[in-house]
Amino acid sequence: MISEKLKYGTRHLHDLTEEKFNSTKIFEGTFDLNDYRKLLFYNYEMLNSFENEVFNFIPAKAADFLNLESRRKVKLAETDMMELGVPLPPERNLASVKNLAEAFGIFYVMEGSTLGGNMIAKHLSKSGEFADAPFHYFKCYGPHTGSYWKTFKEVLDREIKPEDEDACLRGAEKAYSFLLNLRD
Repeated sequence: MISEKLKYGTRHLHDLTEEKFNSTKIFEGTFDLNDYRKLLFYNYEMLNSFENEVFNFIPAKAADFLNLESRRKVKLAETDMMELGVPLPPERNLASVKNLAEAFGIFYVMEGSTLGGNMIAKHLSKSGEFADAPFHYFKCYGPHTGSYWKTFKEVLDREIKPEDEDACLRGAEKAYSFLLNLRD
């Protein structure tokens, strides 16, 4: 199953990304508002660069099953950034997506960040500094986060054929590389 191949094939990139995002500080209780602003900015850059391109490749039947429009997150990240006074970048880093398999690999990273973001929001909301934070982006699926992730993996495993798995893996690697190469 491609979802498992992506999980294990990109683990090292996932770990490097968590390191770049100072994720350990979240669970140590030292993650502050500036760290959060930076994390939002990184996620916004990825979404703003890839979301439309990726969604354009998703076949209609899969889009319906995924309830694709409900998975758009750029505006939610923008709202959080504006509420925190984080300036939006003047232009988009337009990223090219070559095919459906690559699109699903990138989508895997985007959806994975939502799954992780939900846990981040739960943890940070326990801190006084974040008690009133709305977390529009990180809590975007609310109590449906788990079921959205499960549905996404089902569609991913169904849509990506064995001969397209390498291209899908390259798509996930492309998304992680994009995040890792963002300026600090």
